[in-house]
Amino acid sequence: MPALDLRSLSAMSGLMAVVLGLVLFGVRANFPESIRGLRLWGLAPLLCASSTVLFVLHGVLPAWSLVLGGNGLLMAGFACFLFGSQRFAGVPVSWRPWGAVIAIALSLMAVFLWGLPDYRVRVLIFTSTLALICVFHVRLLLRHCRGFASRLIVGVLSAQALILLARGVSSLWLDSPTSDRFAPSLVQTAYLAAFSFAVLLVSVGVLLMASERLRSEFEHLATHDGLTGAFTRRAALQMADAEMQRWLRQQQPFAVLMLDADHFKQINDVYGHLVGDTVLHDIAAQVIGALRASDRLGRFGGEEFVAVLPATDLAAAVAVAERVVASVRSLPVLPDRPRCTVSVGVAAVQAGDARFDQVLGRADAALYLAKNRGRDQVAIHASAAPVFE
Repeated sequence: MPALDLRSLSAMSGLMAVVLGLVLFGVRANFPESIRGLRLWGLAPLLCASSTVLFVLHGVLPAWSLVLGGNGLLMAGFACFLFGSQRFAGVPVSWRPWGAVIAIALSLMAVFLWGLPDYRVRVLIFTSTLALICVFHVRLLLRHCRGFASRLIVGVLSAQALILLARGVSSLWLDSPTSDRFAPSLVQTAYLAAFSFAVLLVSVGVLLMASERLRSEFEHLATHDGLTGAFTRRAALQMADAEMQRWLRQQQPFAVLMLDADHFKQINDVYGHLVGDTVLHDIAAQVIGALRASDRLGRFGGEEFVAVLPATDLAAAVAVAERVVASVRSLPVLPDRPRCTVSVGVAAVQAGDARFDQVLGRADAALYLAKNRGRDQVAIHASAAPVFE
């Protein structure tokens, strides 16, 4: 038989849950507002820890405080883990349905505490309710979250749901109607240890989920322009260099578009820089919408953008560029926003190119050609294939 005291096990797990809950509350202040759910995640282990206070005082406090208060806090704690994940994933928090489920479960447990006293049925009601919360939490994570941390929580909650159901069913023949939580047995020790370990692992998992999201946001900020949502110049050039290396190894073609917002200095001078920022944002949105899923747009500097078009020859690139110009031209003229157009220079990699700047140079020369011809149009450099001249 196990020598581990069940009250001590509950007390230690409760203390560790308190620490993790406080850590989650503490890190919340250092995370951006875009990462939501940390408050609920921090509350969850604290609720679970609060239940251990009641359980440890079993025999001192009245039985109803343990059965209804302690189990109610545990169910609320696991529900808060779920609510935190819902908020984290941007899903509406299901307060009322789960509040009703927990209330019904506690009402049934009260019946089998006072009306028809039976410890085994109370265990089955509690474990089934908690397993249901775990299953819905797993379902949410599989649908809306990615990464190692979410998969860790999925694994822990899935195992916990199976353990809960096994404990509930086994109680019908392993326990008696008058048994209690701290009756010494190998099954109860394993069950409480697994339960405590699950709370700790889920707490660590949600902290890792928040950290993964924070890292993802930092990576996005490092590679994307904050105003337009396009890639930064450095990121765009890295992608272009990758295409160049693919060309040198496999002869896979690619093309480049150089885009410039027409008369942008005049827009800034007449309407102000705030309107100019709005114009750049709207132009970038139109361009991204007109590009293909595989294409990448980067802000090259000021009002100038570069688009990298993988696996694209010159003819296909010209078609994409024409679509981009038409898309920007279709932006409505508003009282606080002038007419917006772009000029586009097109170039494709060709025999003899050994560096990306050779392709970029032709696209840049084509851009100036488009601007000299009157703007709001597409042009290619004279050294490109003659079929387009």
